[in-house]
Amino acid sequence: MDIKALTFDYFGTLVDVDKGGMAGIAEVMRVLGVDSSHSIFKVYLEWDMRNVRLYRGSAYRSYRSVAQEALTSCFNDLFPQALYGHDVEKLTDTLLAHLVESSPPHADAVNFLEWAGSRYPLMPITNMDTDLWRRSRLVSYFEHVTTAEMAKAYKPSPVIFNLALDRLGVNAGNVMHCSLASWADVDGAKPVGMNVAWINRTADKLGPWQPRPDFEFKTLSPVRDLLQQLES
Repeated sequence: MDIKALTFDYFGTLVDVDKGGMAGIAEVMRVLGVDSSHSIFKVYLEWDMRNVRLYRGSAYRSYRSVAQEALTSCFNDLFPQALYGHDVEKLTDTLLAHLVESSPPHADAVNFLEWAGSRYPLMPITNMDTDLWRRSRLVSYFEHVTTAEMAKAYKPSPVIFNLALDRLGVNAGNVMHCSLASWADVDGAKPVGMNVAWINRTADKLGPWQPRPDFEFKTLSPVRDLLQQLES
């Protein structure tokens, strides 16, 4: 295995997107004056699931557009009338601002990127809009990014992965893709020929019909060990 570039799922793999998303949902609930028995995490998870279903189940639309529809349906179902009289577009901006700006790096991410950045080209492949990704915390570690907005397709579509490979100028078999989200990235990267390290931070289980990653680790740190072994 001759690895010449590293690609990443960004939100979840490198930063804790759940923390940023929960902060965004909490602020939306505060603005709306919602007093709820639902936990913030439950509301965030409900929004997130609707969001993913929408962008996976329809022709490409911007992440903002999908996020707004998901937020509207989520709050209308959980908190009837709460959105009445409020600017949902502005509320969506509030949610997404926290999601991208308040998602902290995972403990292992910065050290890994500092080590890898001097050895390999690094590129996130993300389902986020380009301008939103540029507001996230680890942008300075990457010269290039491939977003769903650029590809007009969301992971696991091969379109976004093939665009990333074209932009890197590296053959799929020479790329190691590191990701937390198996449904988006194992399912998307393996069919185009990329090597995949599944960063299974939450001890998830693969479905019986999913492709298997080349490697499975709990954090990014063993990826460094693996790459050093391959270099020797």
